[in-house]
Formats: sequence, structure tokens, C-alpha cells
Amino acid sequence: MEGFVYEDDSGISQTPAGLPENDAVVGADRSGPGWKAISLIMVIALVGLFALGLYAQQWKQSVWVREVIFSGNYLLSGDELKRKTEGLVGKNIGDVDSEALSEELMALPYVRRAEVIKELSGIIRISLEERLPMARLVRGDKVQVIDTEGYILPWRDHSSASSLLRVAGLKTSRAEAAPLSKAQDKGFTVLREMIDAVKSTEYARLLIRDIVLSQKNKTYFSVAGSPTRFIVGNDGDYKEKLKKFEIFWQKVVAKKGLDGYATVDLRFTGKVFAVENRRPSSLKKTP
Repeated sequence: MEGFVYEDDSGISQTPAGLPENDAVVGADRSGPGWKAISLIMVIALVGLFALGLYAQQWKQSVWVREVIFSGNYLLSGDELKRKTEGLVGKNIGDVDSEALSEELMALPYVRRAEVIKELSGIIRISLEERLPMARLVRGDKVQVIDTEGYILPWRDHSSASSLLRVAGLKTSRAEAAPLSKAQDKGFTVLREMIDAVKSTEYARLLIRDIVLSQKNKTYFSVAGSPTRFIVGNDGDYKEKLKKFEIFWQKVVAKKGLDGYATVDLRFTGKVFAVENRRPSSLKKTP
């Protein structure tokens, strides 16, 4: 039978024709010219690595920093970053501690990550990853920024600052691994889900200006020019609640007026509970 191997009582192994005996493989000659060539290549490679190491040491001792180039900074100005790297130009590049420089730059509130690369030409390239602003945190007269990870940053003007939603009622605490305050997990989760839902809407994102976080499932938002509190709670499902808001706004508020209601409760499935404002509506539309 083809491919069948057995051993009879005499101890003679039966091997199909055409297959090499085991001894032919085990006893392969490794002293031939092929093995010598491989050995020579390995020696050359080791010598090359050793020479490269010596060259790198000499390069570090003879190259001076001639320029520092930043990339990835959109919120931080070049002048602000250059102040952090003063004294590097003209310094021996081997004396520049890349890790220490990276940590110094990451001490800036808006820097999430900093990668430092030293080049043979004497250029130090610094690639930055900035924190992404998500909302404005308002506490009395103090205005700060909340980033997408919940860190609290100092306020600074930038091109998209005016589009950030205002947020109040967010509780914060000192972060363990960073010299910044950070939003507490429970409140930040509600805020992040709410902002993500607002961004996904067609009309609500154009109207909503403030989000106020509140305990006992009473988080609400308000729109520009209206005192009405639109209650969405703390239990999620914000996309569905914002759909009800858009319908209510188009069918009711547009007719009743911007200050016709004190509260509009969007927390209940398939229902909207509205409490009229006791004061007469000064912004009520006339037919």
C-alpha cells in the first residue's frame, strides 16, 4: 500500500520507495562552502553593528543642535512651545535628554503626548498630540475647558472655542496620574453621552447652548434666548430624547413662544410633559 510504513518482527523498517532514509538527513555535511558563507555574513553583520555603535557615540559628541521643529500643535502657539525649549540650539545633541524634554512638554495642560526625535543633521523634531476640547465648564465667573478624556484645562481662545457647549454642575477631583483636575466618572459619562447625542442631531445642535448636570436624574439643557429647562435626566437614551425635543420645538415652541414653558420633561418614553411659564410670554408670536 502506498505510503504505508510498518516494522516486522525482524526489526526491518519498510519505507516506501523514493523517500530518503533518516540517516541521510541526520548526517548532513555542514562544513561545505554554503555554511562558511553564512558564517562570514554573520561576522560581517556583527562588525557592522559594532562600528555603527561607535559612530553613533562619536556623532553625539560632534553634532550640535541647530533647530527645533514642532508638529501637531494647533491650540498651542509656536512661541509658547519655543519658550519650553530655550537653550537647546547650540547645545551638544548628545546632552539632550529626550525623555526629560518630553515630560517637560507634557507638563503643559494641553499636551497629551510629546515624542522627541534627534536627527543626524542636528535637528530635534518634536511631535505633539494635543488634548481635544469638548465643552466649556462654567463655575461662577471662572471658565475652563473639559477635554474628551474629562481633564479640566485652562480656558484659551481658539477657532472652535465659540462652538463649545457651556456646562455647569460637573463635579471634579484631582487626577492621580496628571497635575490636572478631572471630572468624576459618573457625571462625565452623562456629559459625554449627551454631547455626542447633540452632535448627531440635525436641528438640536444648532439650538442647544447650555447643559446643567444635576443629581437625582434631573440633568437638563437650555437653548439660546429661552429660559425653558428641557429635562433629559441621567439615564441615557439622549438621541431619542433629542428627537422628541426637535418635534416639540417645531410644533409647539414655534407657536407658543420661546418663554412659554418653565420646564419640558423629555425623560418618558413616547411622552412629553410641559409646564407652562406663569409669566406672560413676551416673545409669543402673533398670527
